[in-house]
Amino acid sequence: MLFQIQDLSFSLGGALLLEGLPAFAARCACAVLLALAGWLVSRWLSRWLFPRLLHIHWPSRAVSILLGSFVRPAAYAALLTGLYLGLVSLPWGTVPARPLFLTLYRFFCILLLSWGLYGASELTSLLLTTSRDEIRTSKTLQNVLVKVYKVVIILLGILMAAQELGLPVSGIITSAGLFGLTISLAAQDTASNLFGGLMILIERPFQIGDWIVVGDIEGTVEDISFRSTRVRALDNSLYILTNSNVCGSTVNNGTERTKRLYRFTLGVEYSATRAQLEKLMEDLRAMLKASPYTYEDSVIVEVSGFGASSIDLLVSAYVRTPDAGTFYRMRNDLNLDLMDVVRADGLDFAFPSTSVYIKPVENKN
Repeated sequence: MLFQIQDLSFSLGGALLLEGLPAFAARCACAVLLALAGWLVSRWLSRWLFPRLLHIHWPSRAVSILLGSFVRPAAYAALLTGLYLGLVSLPWGTVPARPLFLTLYRFFCILLLSWGLYGASELTSLLLTTSRDEIRTSKTLQNVLVKVYKVVIILLGILMAAQELGLPVSGIITSAGLFGLTISLAAQDTASNLFGGLMILIERPFQIGDWIVVGDIEGTVEDISFRSTRVRALDNSLYILTNSNVCGSTVNNGTERTKRLYRFTLGVEYSATRAQLEKLMEDLRAMLKASPYTYEDSVIVEVSGFGASSIDLLVSAYVRTPDAGTFYRMRNDLNLDLMDVVRADGLDFAFPSTSVYIKPVENKN
């Protein structure tokens, strides 16, 4: 092929001597007209035909997706066809240029076809139209299907283009199969991660955008692939967790919460009387139930025990938000209100203290 390309420059001179200047000029003019026609058809496709086709309500969404992805490839294909017809119409003499141009033309047509199909990755969403709502709306599964689709299109395009150029595609595929069989014995971890990724997609314990806790890792899920899960922590660091480890760990999905628990132990000084404690607990219950932040039926304020330096009260209620930032602000307001109630009832918070008793010395006289 390279030698044919190098000899093309000498062929025009030979053709000019064989056919004469008028015939050669006529063929060159025809070649220019064919190339110009290809350019005009390219403009017509991209500026007129495809925009009107895209405004039609097609019975299948797949048609709209394919039309949208082939706007530019189809325009380039028309231009390429005009150039090809113009080149093969020229008198190239004895050099077999037409088979060479045909090979190149088919090679670029394969690339344009692969380009158009690559851009039609939204077709993968049509595979889930008959699935359940939670599967059809899963961003994670959609992203994985799009990635698989694009990889398949790229591989098929490369193989078809290589075959068109005369490369031994069947031998390459056979060698790749033997090589894959060899390394598969050492890829048990990869297979485990792949299986874990499939389990995550099927069971859907979380999806992209969820706030999860896996072991000591806590953050927002940014991406889920067949091998790993990417989690962005609160300090903006990125954790890459292998899917096998995720499947083998306990996963806490904070996004699935509908409310958050506000609970702690309040220590009151031992100097408080029973009447004071009962009034304090009653006032705390009233404050929490009246708050717009809490669920009224979830409020609990009870004596939970007697500590080393305090009488312990259990304070518990569910807050009306699943969002962490909103919960922190609500908890701040509730804590300040609780402090006002304790002080208003004439009590104070207990703190660790030590009492020292000195035994009086007996007078032996």
